[in-house]
Amino acid sequence: MLNWFIIPKKIPIKREEDYHTHYIGKTSDGRQFFGYETFVFPKGVPVSDDWTKVRREYAVLYIFDKDGNYLTTTHWFAGTTSETNDSLIRKKLEELISELGDVTYTDIIVRPFKTIIDGHVFGHVPNRLFRTVDLEPSSTISFRWPWDGEYDT
Repeated sequence: MLNWFIIPKKIPIKREEDYHTHYIGKTSDGRQFFGYETFVFPKGVPVSDDWTKVRREYAVLYIFDKDGNYLTTTHWFAGTTSETNDSLIRKKLEELISELGDVTYTDIIVRPFKTIIDGHVFGHVPNRLFRTVDLEPSSTISFRWPWDGEYDT
């Protein structure tokens, strides 16, 4: 049995339809994927009352091998929040997933990782201080003990 303070090498992620983990699953050759819509507030750029002009919106698709090892990321920068909309980003994410061929939407188990996109950290990143694994950027969701695939927002 794992202690609550140990971050496991692989993290299960439960698929929740129409929520943060809607776009996760497996390809016909066994690879795993995690797609989502996210945003970044650039460092050093002041967030004014009109934050929609600085927040950067992305569609992101991570690919993992059968064993949960990170392979690659495909991403699309949609513009700032004022320049785009959720349905456009979702449509692009669905296009990226369709390029994988036949997929099954299901729970996955992957290893934490990080990658850099446009100078920002993205990924499934361990947070040793809080003993979580956070979906970055913006700590959209966090996984924690008992490491059963459920997450906090």
